Amino acid sequence: MALVVGNGSIATGMSPVVEQGLYADEIFRDGVSFTSEYTIGNAGQIQVEKYSPDNSIEPKTPGSNFTNSEYTNTVVDINTNNSFQKSQKVPAYYEASMPTNVLMNSTWKVTEDVRIARQKSGLAVLVDEGTASSVTSAISDIKADILASRATLRTKHARPDVCICSVNVYTEMLKAAGNDYTPVINDDVVTYGRVGYWMGILFIEATLLDNTSSYKYMQANGTTKSVDISDVQYILYDHRGFSIIDRLTLLRVKDSEQFAGSLVQEEVDTGFKVTNADTVLVRKNQ
Repeated sequence: MALVVGNGSIATGMSPVVEQGLYADEIFRDGVSFTSEYTIGNAGQIQVEKYSPDNSIEPKTPGSNFTNSEYTNTVVDINTNNSFQKSQKVPAYYEASMPTNVLMNSTWKVTEDVRIARQKSGLAVLVDEGTASSVTSAISDIKADILASRATLRTKHARPDVCICSVNVYTEMLKAAGNDYTPVINDDVVTYGRVGYWMGILFIEATLLDNTSSYKYMQANGTTKSVDISDVQYILYDHRGFSIIDRLTLLRVKDSEQFAGSLVQEEVDTGFKVTNADTVLVRKNQ
């Protein structure tokens, strides 16, 4: 190929290296910042039995008769009804003219777009189904603020082990933690995210919590819910109380019947659920 400049021409070439866009950090990892333990086959809906606490047990003298308690529980539904679809056109001209494997590159891009959309919906569910903190003033002391939120969750018997926070909150945490901050290394999530431990809690920096107003997810009744997250500072929670169930429906490259070229397509069906609101505390500034 040549670029014409005035009366002359300059030879040009297509680099085999693809410049990757700036994608948001990875914030959800199974067993770390969410759980998928309720996954069963390809079911579209999963029902989780949630037992109510029974505090009626008191000490008796040896040999006493049993006292039967009533069977009480609730059922939590996790619906895999959030479908993330992406279809990318790749004209035949580009397939023939580019030295790179344009279909492979497009597959990577489609997967990244689906990943980002899934994370946005996950954040929306955490904020919407979690419990909003009663404290809404500006954060003046990040350590004291986190410890107060932790105490709120612990009094409800939750075990808060993850804090997804905005860039500003993560920065203030680094300042306050100093040498007490322990970066996580040799961990898959580090590939895309900034994570580390402080006060026994895994802090995950989420750029998706900045510069936006709302994210959407599909509710169990099939309606789309828009959740305002513009004022969310951090989400402190027990990862066992937040479920994500993924179903990879398809990932394919197919010839198009409408134009000369191919379509790179991916579809992932996902279920999001805060199975216990007492395990998730959402700290906002309002």
